[in-house]
Amino acid sequence: MTRTRTLLAFACAALAAGGVAGPAPAQAERYELGRRLRAFETAWEGSARSAQVKALAGLPKVTTQFFGFQFGEAGRTLDDARRTLAGTDATPPTAWAEALFISPEARLIDANKSGLEVVVKPFYAVKGAAPDGATCRVTLGTGEPQPVPLTKFPAKIAVPLPKVAAPGQDLPLALEVLIDGRPVSRHEVTVSVVPDLTTRLAALPKPAPATIEAATLRDRVEQLAQLAEGTVSETDLPAAKLLAEAEALAKLPAGTPYFTAARAGQFWLSVPLKQPNGKFGTAPVRLFVPEKLDAAEPVPLVIAMHGAGGSENLFFEGYGAGHVVKECAKRGWLLVAPRAGLFAAPAVAEIVAGLADRYPIDAKSIFVVGHSMGAGQAAELVQQSPGTYRAVALLGGAARVRDAKAFADLPLFLGVGTKDQLALAGMRALNKTLIAAGAKRLTYREYPEAEHLVIVREALPDAFAEWDALRAK
Repeated sequence: MTRTRTLLAFACAALAAGGVAGPAPAQAERYELGRRLRAFETAWEGSARSAQVKALAGLPKVTTQFFGFQFGEAGRTLDDARRTLAGTDATPPTAWAEALFISPEARLIDANKSGLEVVVKPFYAVKGAAPDGATCRVTLGTGEPQPVPLTKFPAKIAVPLPKVAAPGQDLPLALEVLIDGRPVSRHEVTVSVVPDLTTRLAALPKPAPATIEAATLRDRVEQLAQLAEGTVSETDLPAAKLLAEAEALAKLPAGTPYFTAARAGQFWLSVPLKQPNGKFGTAPVRLFVPEKLDAAEPVPLVIAMHGAGGSENLFFEGYGAGHVVKECAKRGWLLVAPRAGLFAAPAVAEIVAGLADRYPIDAKSIFVVGHSMGAGQAAELVQQSPGTYRAVALLGGAARVRDAKAFADLPLFLGVGTKDQLALAGMRALNKTLIAAGAKRLTYREYPEAEHLVIVREALPDAFAEWDALRAK
């Protein structure tokens, strides 16, 4: 299969896994693969370099497995790499236990229901039968664990709902697997339990998305309804918190801003986009606002462009367990990750303009980082609006150069892993093309042993160091 066809297959897989037409199994599998990826990246952060190099040896398979719809096998590869990072070998019973995963009937549930049905089953197959004496305990929040023998799959478990006060709680749903009464693995997902969910959702308006608040509310109502119906997001969402925020937005007097520099933290919001017919569409983004942001003091903005199959959550939770957030937090910079389509970049110019009405963005210090598909889209942004961006980092993704002049004086950082089977050849070719075209401020780095998955974590500190140097001049 050619690289182009492989990307197309990946795009189709991503769409199949991330659709919103009901609780399809692939959606739960996509979530579970993301959970195991985050576990791997968390282990990566605290491991020795020797262990990282060893773990990387088998990791290139993940890309091929994901492209081939083999979500379970990709999860197995990530689990093996995680154990390598930790310096542990899995015994057959432990490997069997760690292969299991838990899937609740919905991630947002009305507290008035009698209980929550969850399913326990293997995410990927392991050799041998279930160990003798295998049981599990399932716990929602601080509720009583529900013990269940694990003799056949799928194992269905009815979990009582704990009492929660308004406006609701985002609770851990934990699966603990035991062999002969001894805990050998633990898995957690988030389930949000909300009093009077159906009534509260029905009471929320769906305003025309002419402001950030209205656009966010309109999209939020739809998102919460889908979660309540059983749609699985690719990451844990604090749905109880998001519902309470939606209710606060609905009560705001017209024209009153909610999302401002005075409100620090991470936010899922939507930016209105003016359409040719005079109506508004929306651009979903995830935003990080640093603590103690002075509305009168302009600060840099980092725009993070995710790869195919990802979303606005990927830079915040993946790519080194959200390392870009840590980099921005310690500098006091704003960060926005827009949701991208498969064949077109998000409306970055309109997104930045909309955020600039609320946040003190330094228009001369807008940085862009893109990975894989996002790298290609970032390069396209540069060519659409030359001179707009202070510097750009393209990681693990080649790009089409239509207007070489746009890159002539742009500080440009290219980073790729030497084991990146998808992007290495393209990045080498891009580097040569830009040099031949006269790019004067180009840095190109190949990271030994790194592949497509970890290149963002490996290269981000170097990209930020270059950006710091630019601002120091």
